[in-house]
Amino acid sequence: MKKFLVASTLVFILAVGFLGDIVSNKITAQNDIYFVKANNEEIYIAIDNKWQKLDIVGVNLDSSKPGNFPNDKEVTEEEYLNWLKIIYDMGANCVKVPDIMEPDFYNALDKFNQDKEKTIYVIQGIYFDEVDLKNGKDIQSEELEEKFKNNMELIVDSIHGSSFNLEGAVENEYYKTDISKYLLGYTLGVEFASHDLIYTELINNKENYNGKYFYTNKDASSFESYIAKMADYLAKYEYKKYKEQRLIGFIGSSNNHKKLKVSHTNEEKYINDYVNPNNIKSKYRFKPGIFASYSLYPSYTNMKEYQNNIEGYLTELKKMHKIPIIIGEYGIPSSRNSGDFNVDTTKIYINEEEQGKALVDAYRAIQNAKLAGSFIFELQDSWHRTSWNTKESKILDRAPFWSDAQDYSQNFGLIAFDPGKEKSDSYPDDNISEWQEKDVISKNDDISLSMKSDEKYLYFMLKSKNTIDLDKQDIYIDLDITPNSGSTKSSQLNLNFDNPVDFIIEIKNKENAKVLVHEYYNYFSFNENKKENQIRPDLISVSPDMDEFSPIYIEITPRMYVEALDKVVDSKKIETGKLVYGNANPLSKSYNSASDFYIGDDYVEIRVPWALLNFMDPSTKQIMDDIYKYYRAKPMIINTINIGATIKENESIKIKLDSSIFRLKSWFKPEYHQRLKRSYDIIKDMLNTRNN
Repeated sequence: MKKFLVASTLVFILAVGFLGDIVSNKITAQNDIYFVKANNEEIYIAIDNKWQKLDIVGVNLDSSKPGNFPNDKEVTEEEYLNWLKIIYDMGANCVKVPDIMEPDFYNALDKFNQDKEKTIYVIQGIYFDEVDLKNGKDIQSEELEEKFKNNMELIVDSIHGSSFNLEGAVENEYYKTDISKYLLGYTLGVEFASHDLIYTELINNKENYNGKYFYTNKDASSFESYIAKMADYLAKYEYKKYKEQRLIGFIGSSNNHKKLKVSHTNEEKYINDYVNPNNIKSKYRFKPGIFASYSLYPSYTNMKEYQNNIEGYLTELKKMHKIPIIIGEYGIPSSRNSGDFNVDTTKIYINEEEQGKALVDAYRAIQNAKLAGSFIFELQDSWHRTSWNTKESKILDRAPFWSDAQDYSQNFGLIAFDPGKEKSDSYPDDNISEWQEKDVISKNDDISLSMKSDEKYLYFMLKSKNTIDLDKQDIYIDLDITPNSGSTKSSQLNLNFDNPVDFIIEIKNKENAKVLVHEYYNYFSFNENKKENQIRPDLISVSPDMDEFSPIYIEITPRMYVEALDKVVDSKKIETGKLVYGNANPLSKSYNSASDFYIGDDYVEIRVPWALLNFMDPSTKQIMDDIYKYYRAKPMIINTINIGATIKENESIKIKLDSSIFRLKSWFKPEYHQRLKRSYDIIKDMLNTRNN
């Protein structure tokens, strides 16, 4: 009897231990159904039949390069292999893609991982086409739900290497490579705009969802129940067809707002204008579990509430969740216009070194907050992107064909695409050997003016026979861009011109240089007074030939109500026409990516962004037409620019160079070369130090 009791006790202990292991999923790493799972607030992966904690260190990647929109899917397998090596060498272990990629990406990933000690994993986005929402359709409509489900099936089949014709998606291409062993999970949809969420809440009844794998709690909005339903469909489709499960992530709204009291069809109700992943739950039969995904763009306005303490913000975010949190995007642009990303609001730029340091600070804050992982936004600069404060001033369907240095949204990458096949035509720096006699457009016995252009800048080089002394001298270059307006003089600068001038480049010293615009052609002033002038056009005070030149500004934050601060924040602007002194050559130890001009002993080199001169698309030689005549930015084609130069000494004109013609060139496909930014090296050093 005693032996029986001892044996029974041992069996009981072993059974309890065995069941405990099953409950905690410690021994289910041998299960073929899933190899990654959420456990409380962490993510684990099965390696050698053991669950190991996975800290996701990732980068966002899409199929964009100069001359193409992402949907064009023109990136080759060789280019993806190169990018994956860059990611691997940096110390990352995962990429996040926004939607279905071309087969070359999945082929490259499989080929790259085959001989690597460490694997590059993927989190696959399943995109929701927001174009339909702009056309007034409801997110939850039957039509859009069907499109969303079709996209899910397309992506799941592609991941698993099902061979089929993607007619209408990626025409005449096939997906034959199974990369499911590298797929950690999916994210559903996008970060939906609050007005779209408000609309869908108004026209749909709030009902909880209870499906096979997912359900929602009593606090869930109708949209959160809809997303749970879509996740259920995704999980059922993949398990039924491939007998596999993997993590599913829900994209939460970066800014959690309050409930709104609204009236609709004579009925008042409270609705959310944000997505809270906490309201969506997975059932036990869905083994991998779920995670929450948030975007983090630490701009000055967004972080002001937390005194620019990113870690404090993330800590508060984590307190709200009992599931793993992944920062799906965090980014800082390296741009001459930093937008609202500079804590120093008097500073106009963030260079590549500053970008790298800011990304390191954000990454360390994410680590200190003990989140499950994060993805830098993004690997490569995206010429096709357009920010809110530039989109009205350019031709959108031509955006990928030139690099807009005025647009911060194009410059989040760790890889830059610089103009030129191997190097750019010119860099303002301590060497002018790239300038040749054929580049001279005008000269006299004292000075010469040379010009070049490429897909990003107009370049100027003013060379003097004598030493340039900016303690005594001021340099002016005048540009006649549009035939519709301009002034032949500037009383404020005491200058006269050969042609009606639209822009003046003024260099007084290293700290005081800028581009000025003729007030009639000042697009910022036009927009600032647009509403008032529409109401009272008789109060418009500008004229095509007026004698007034103004600094060039750009709005970096619109006037808006910030709910977290419970007050209206006034709009902010910066003087984008200011020119930054420094060495712009990436090979120089003193390289500053934001540099606009450099001063040598007897020369000045300058580069000016096309958009700063009101070009809407330099690739087709299109500038803004008469903005007051059409009362908007309307394109027109020009073929030449008239350029002159003046050097003043002690406020008197010493040298004047007659205006000459610079002939513009167009291009169909841009020339460019790939370059790793200084920010990449900074991130790489940090990650490799951490990993070692």
